[in-house]
Amino acid sequence: MSSLNNELIRAVVRGDATAVADLLAQQANVNTTGGVTPVGESNTLLMWAAGEGYADVVKILLSHGAHVNVKNNANYTALMYAAEGGYSESVNALLDYGADIHPRNHYGETVLMSIARFGLTDLILRLIDLGADVHATNRIGDTALYLAVDNGQFYTVKALISRGASVNTHNIGDWTPLMMASARGDLEVMELLLEHGADFSPKNRWGATALSEAKRSFRPVSAVQILQQAGATE
Repeated sequence: MSSLNNELIRAVVRGDATAVADLLAQQANVNTTGGVTPVGESNTLLMWAAGEGYADVVKILLSHGAHVNVKNNANYTALMYAAEGGYSESVNALLDYGADIHPRNHYGETVLMSIARFGLTDLILRLIDLGADVHATNRIGDTALYLAVDNGQFYTVKALISRGASVNTHNIGDWTPLMMASARGDLEVMELLLEHGADFSPKNRWGATALSEAKRSFRPVSAVQILQQAGATE
């Protein structure tokens, strides 16, 4: 049986759905752990498949009873791996089977934060409906909304605001979402944040404001104009 399980691990790691289904039909253990390197020894098959975005393999494993909320030695679950890779189909499959959305990684980031980086707006809304906290912060004080702004994800920012996310948070460097959008010269996101009450007056730890960041952006004229029209001055 152990040789069958080892074959199953290899099939999952290479994303071979046909071989995975075959080996499970031969009674290989769907909840076996191990890997092709010592680093992955505590990984479940579901973690390997989720982390590579092998959605078809993820679904096969789940349908054969793979334990969805097991953690490895790094304190990661399969959902956390899928979310950090931005693999929406795998994330949805794991959620369908009751994956816990609340664990955090070693940076203090939630699944919602990981998904926000990728702009997967439908998933953002599903996670919030399942109880994800839009106000949660990671270890440096970033929220899901801030991370969405940092990655230029307009529709995700809009969705988070519609579900109550604050536009006036600040991280440990005192950066606000508006400062970040201004630094990026992200005109659409700047306008969206301002429409929802973003404050342009705060300074970060280096004394910069949204306006001073806008001047250094790659769209300085338009970015500055947006802030000045909102009332920002030197």
